[in-house]
Amino acid sequence: MINDLPLAGKKILVTRGGRKGEELASKIISKGGSSSIIPLIDFTVNNDQHAREYVQKLPSYDWIIFTSQNGVNYFFEECTRLNPNFCPSDIKNNVAAVGSKTKEAVEKYGVKVGFYPSQFSAADFIVEFLKKEHSTKHILIAKGNLASRTIADGLEEKKVLVDEWIVYRTFFPYKSRDKLVQLLVERELDYATFTSPSTFHHFMEVVTSCSLQYALKNIEFIAIGAVTKKAIEQYGFSVAASPEVYTIDSMLDSLCQLAKLKEEKK
Repeated sequence: MINDLPLAGKKILVTRGGRKGEELASKIISKGGSSSIIPLIDFTVNNDQHAREYVQKLPSYDWIIFTSQNGVNYFFEECTRLNPNFCPSDIKNNVAAVGSKTKEAVEKYGVKVGFYPSQFSAADFIVEFLKKEHSTKHILIAKGNLASRTIADGLEEKKVLVDEWIVYRTFFPYKSRDKLVQLLVERELDYATFTSPSTFHHFMEVVTSCSLQYALKNIEFIAIGAVTKKAIEQYGFSVAASPEVYTIDSMLDSLCQLAKLKEEKK
């Protein structure tokens, strides 16, 4: 029965677009809920002035570190664009990834990941990496423009030479603005899911500019990761659920558990 499903009757905002957003929305529906996909984040290639230099220097790096799935995909796209003879199999460097999904994205290119942390955050990464790698001298980090410098700072403190290649940029897709305003005005949301600090910052930009703070009263926020959770809390809100494993599936499981507990308490 539909009413026995954990998200039965719940209306949920999905702020991630593309295939990932569609997959989450589909899974929400399978759990009995209804979803509104309003992408609050999008990505585009970044024209880094040092990009060609980084590609030429690839063989010289002891490690290449990827901090996100987007970083992986844009890295290989840019390597191919800047060097038509480039092939993923050319990557003979040690490769590290922050998180299981980032690791999977690298491996789809046929490249082996030699290190990824047990906990999927930049802070955990640098602690575990430095325990294992003591002789590293030169590292390339492929990342987005809004990614923190936690890993780079940690490495540089140990006198490691670090190049940060900003392979993609994050931006707010303004076509989503009116859709979000309409949804909030209707005040029919139970939960809103956020997969990065940027998704919540963009959410609040719309809320603040349109004076829609009143519309948030009955919405509970669900977040992936400690950094996203912190971003929400910095606006003075609490996070109802945040999984220990930083994946969309884990976020959905946390949401289902929350909804189930709330129903049991009625």
